Amino acid sequence: MFLDEFEYRIDEKGRVPIPPKFRKELKEGVVLTPGIEKGITVYPLAEQKKLAVCNFLFRLHSNGFKSEHR
Repeated sequence: MFLDEFEYRIDEKGRVPIPPKFRKELKEGVVLTPGIEKGITVYPLAEQKKLAVCNFLFRLHSNGFKSEHR
């Protein structure tokens, strides 16, 4: 995980540049979500997939799902 703050502008094609020090970590793809204070939270695609699985399992557990496997 890495945290930092950058100020970039959207270019004429609607793109936001990725800071050079993060490009290697994000080359497989990213998921952008609204952040706090008008910011953007960027998750590497692999990390977002892990979060999605955890969220899914949490919802199953919260809804009273009982595992058949022992």
